[in-house]
Amino acid sequence: MITILSNLEKRKFQFWHYKVSHGELLIRSPKSDKYPENIDILFFDVKYVELPRFLPDLKIEEASDEDVKYVDEKLQKETKTNDIVVLLSNGNRYLVVSSIMKIVENDLDLFELPFENLKY
Repeated sequence: MITILSNLEKRKFQFWHYKVSHGELLIRSPKSDKYPENIDILFFDVKYVELPRFLPDLKIEEASDEDVKYVDEKLQKETKTNDIVVLLSNGNRYLVVSSIMKIVENDLDLFELPFENLKY
C-alpha cells in the first residue's frame, strides 16, 4: 500500500540523491519560507529507475498491468506489482522499482540526507 500525503501536488520535487552501493534513492521537495519542512520520498533496494531531474505536480500511483509488463521486459525477469511505484509528473509516467518506499517530512538541512536516521 502506498502512503500519499495530500499536499504533494503543491510542492516542487527533484530527483535529489542516489547511492549506488545501497540502492538508496531520494526525491525531495525542499523546505522553504512557504513550507517549513522537506518532504522526502525514499526508496530502498532500488532495482530500476527512470526519472527526470524535476518532477512538478507530482502524484503517486500504483502500477498497472502495463507497467508491470514494461518493467519485466526492461529487467528481463518478473517483478512484483507492489515493488513498482509510478510517479506522475505533468502527465508523464515515471517508474521506480524498489523493495521499500517511504514518504517522510523532516526539517533536515538542504543537503543533509535522511537515510542514516530512518528505521524501515
